[in-house]
Amino acid sequence: MAKKVVTGKTTGTKQVGRAMKENKKIGARRGLLSRGILSAGAVLLLGWAVVPFVAGAQTDPAEPVELRIGVTHESLAPALTWLGAVKNIPGSTTARQISGGDAQSKERMITGGADIAVSGTPFTEAETKALEATGRSVIEAPIQAVGMSFLVSGPRPEGIDLCGFVDDDLFLGDDPDDETPPECLKVRDFEGPLRLTSANLADVFLESPVNNWQDPEFLSLLGEFQPGGLSMYSPLRPASAVLRSDAGMANLALGTYLRATQPTKWTDRSTSLFLNPEPAPDATWPFTRAPAKQGLPDAVGVIRQWKTASAAVDVPAESGAMTMTTPLAAAQAIQAEAEEPAFDATGEANLRTDLYVAQMKNGAGEWLSPTPAAISTSLAAGGGAPLFAATQNVPGGWPLSWANSIYAPDSGLTGVEANTVAAIIRWQSTVGRQRSAELSDGQLPDVLVAQALAAADKIVSSNCTAAGLKTVLTSDVERFAPAGTLADLGKTLWCDTPLDGSPVVDEGPAVDPFTGAVDALTGAIVPVVAGVSASSGSTSGTNSPLSASSATPSSSSATVGSADFSTESADTATGGIAATLPPVKVARIMPLPLPGSDPRFDRLATLALGGLMFLGVRALMRRSGLISA
Repeated sequence: MAKKVVTGKTTGTKQVGRAMKENKKIGARRGLLSRGILSAGAVLLLGWAVVPFVAGAQTDPAEPVELRIGVTHESLAPALTWLGAVKNIPGSTTARQISGGDAQSKERMITGGADIAVSGTPFTEAETKALEATGRSVIEAPIQAVGMSFLVSGPRPEGIDLCGFVDDDLFLGDDPDDETPPECLKVRDFEGPLRLTSANLADVFLESPVNNWQDPEFLSLLGEFQPGGLSMYSPLRPASAVLRSDAGMANLALGTYLRATQPTKWTDRSTSLFLNPEPAPDATWPFTRAPAKQGLPDAVGVIRQWKTASAAVDVPAESGAMTMTTPLAAAQAIQAEAEEPAFDATGEANLRTDLYVAQMKNGAGEWLSPTPAAISTSLAAGGGAPLFAATQNVPGGWPLSWANSIYAPDSGLTGVEANTVAAIIRWQSTVGRQRSAELSDGQLPDVLVAQALAAADKIVSSNCTAAGLKTVLTSDVERFAPAGTLADLGKTLWCDTPLDGSPVVDEGPAVDPFTGAVDALTGAIVPVVAGVSASSGSTSGTNSPLSASSATPSSSSATVGSADFSTESADTATGGIAATLPPVKVARIMPLPLPGSDPRFDRLATLALGGLMFLGVRALMRRSGLISA
């Protein structure tokens, strides 16, 4: 019996040994499979992270890329001319515009949705810090002189009807208690000019209970309204405001103007909404209960359809409506209404709306229309300061004028993109400036032209930093600029990125576009336009945040005249409506790009972060006993 027991133990031991060996073989195969899977995964991850860098290194530097331009609705028309001018430049990039509000355009540039931005509002402190967080600083180049106008519809689709009333006593007797309105004979359409005081605008856009159609001053300003002669039926309610929900210069300009000229009405509106402290004018309209539309095209479309901005559908403008727009958009809307056929394709009658562009009173006490000359006069008098003629004695100056600027980064653009941006700025500062009246825009003053040209040089020099690239100063610009343009600028700075690999003719030494320093043997080479040195233009700009601080007039004659503002705003008016933008900060030199500025680098950052997270989670699981290895 004992022998059998021993034999049984021996047999069991052998079986256990064989099982252990088999388990080891299975474990070895499983370990090999696991290591293979991990190795394959590591190779894939490494390829995912590194391939973009390899592909980027092998990409032809002359390969066309797309330049994305975030534009405002006010700059849509000139933007089309830029795209048309630069699209056939040899070696240029394709460019497309992305329209939106001023703030939206800058946000797109910061987050990578656009390469450059156009805006009438400078970068705020928060926006500047957000851009610097991506390793870039901003360069400003003024490119467009803008004037804001008001497009108005009347209390009826056919506009404002003037009447010659008959004596109702002939028909109704002499009963003094008879309130039956007299019969309107000889109905006549009012043709203008329609003049709006700052009080009228404040009553409408601040939603005052005052009815502008019953305002004696407003009625007295109707050019065809004669005492004892023509008259009109007054609507029971004031005109409706169609505001803009897109954050931008239109809201900031209107708010700044109303607060400066009608401070009591501004305060009353704040009090009625229980706003404490009183809100300051901002790119976003501060009184959020006011009805608004997204963007200039939508706002103009509402006025054309004789509607309001109410959230309800098809609310007619029974007391008229008005909105902020550009002179060009207003003229196009009036022309489109005049040319609209009487019936649509289905046989339904089209509603034709009579529209008006309002005249306004400037700081010199003049009634003006928003003409290119009036816009140019205002900006020239204030040295580019926005809304300068609103409260200053500037004869012939349109009160609601400002400059839109291109904002470009000081790094992150390719050499080709930098050349394209520089071509746009230089073209707009010369050819575009001369033809600005065709778009109902004003002309930039010389000081802003100089700033724009200096900014174009800086955009090129700060972005032309890739290996194998260099900047050149040349008057042979046919590969960089629209044919037949920029000749008057002489030699200009470009990034040498020829398509065929041949070098650009270097006609002179590199020049510092700000100091004008060059080789002593050749002398200084600094472009001059209209007698203004391009090197003297400051990149900080005068197109600055609006406030009631001082703005230096261009001459001693720019003093307060009979401006259209209430007596409470005298202190505000004496300084003009302008401030100064702080100088552009120097770009930071960083060893590696930050996340968001280079998608290739983001891959490595993601891989490293994922690895660290894996190791951290595994260490926690080991410590907690969830795993043993």
